[in-house]
Amino acid sequence: MYMRITTPSRLHFGLIDFNGNLGRIDGGAGVAINNPRNVISIKPGRKFLVNCPNGTSSDPASIVKIARGICDKLGKPLPDFEVTVEEEIPAHAGFGSKTQMSLALAYAICKEYDMPYNGIEGLARLVERGGTSGIGVRAFDKGGFILDCGHSFGEGKEKSSCLPSSASKAKPGPQVLRCDIPEDWRFVLVTPLNDEGSHGQSEVDIFQSSFPLNEDEIGRVCRVVLMQLVPGILEKDIETFGSALNRMQEIGFKNIEVQMKSPLVPNMLSIMNHAGSYGSGMSSFGPTVYGLTNSNKKAQEIQNAVSDYLCDMDIKHQCWIAEPNNHGMWAKKLTVERHVASPIPVPEELT
Repeated sequence: MYMRITTPSRLHFGLIDFNGNLGRIDGGAGVAINNPRNVISIKPGRKFLVNCPNGTSSDPASIVKIARGICDKLGKPLPDFEVTVEEEIPAHAGFGSKTQMSLALAYAICKEYDMPYNGIEGLARLVERGGTSGIGVRAFDKGGFILDCGHSFGEGKEKSSCLPSSASKAKPGPQVLRCDIPEDWRFVLVTPLNDEGSHGQSEVDIFQSSFPLNEDEIGRVCRVVLMQLVPGILEKDIETFGSALNRMQEIGFKNIEVQMKSPLVPNMLSIMNHAGSYGSGMSSFGPTVYGLTNSNKKAQEIQNAVSDYLCDMDIKHQCWIAEPNNHGMWAKKLTVERHVASPIPVPEELT
């Protein structure tokens, strides 16, 4: 196999139902973006080998562990792949990096063994992702704006306790809506490097200690999603959509996530909005925050404003502008040029 796989990352706007008294839990909304992204190239090797060149921080052992788990479920040995991580999504920053890498590896391994995987749901089951939010899984599949309606909740249901995706074996929730994001929308992204998003046991602890939220609070989240966020994206009304993003930071489980980062994250969101963002928020557990605009010039102004604030605070950070991803992952077969002087095939991208 000679292949290059490119995945998007996702911004997670927030979980919807953190109460469960209607018999469902979770649900969420988010978008796929083009940057950051994973780019991995795969070529035949003598064994399963992972290369992480300078400039990437991926742990080869963790990638091998993911691949071995996939192969164990398929009843197959690790394929003789040489995997090179050309670009990577930062881990524990709010982009869903593990989901994207896991799905990319599952796709490649299934292709290598010519095994059916029953669409994106099948790939998700192979890697046990999407057990709380299906946004990352759906972003990998087709990109765009995604809304899902969570999982059945209660004794004998899909979920009987409140757990994050990393600790849940539930399948991704049913997709309620998937639509394209307007191509001129821009997301200004800022990641403070002095912190990382909650993960592992700390994430589990936060979920369990915060559950359940007040039913009236969940009602407010549902109203904002249905009556602002969804019509905003369907009607390409960036003001309404942005207002919904702002409101979501103040209610429901998202407010708990944001307040855990206080005062830094609330201050960054305020600065972005004062600089002209239509709306802003923190993706998942952060620490990455985003601001929304539909102007490259305005995006640069927002970026400069929040970067200046972090520089004044002497906080190291990364700041950039991302475009929407409306197609999801893409896989490109690579050709093999055979040179007389070398018996080793060298992959080249198709033009």
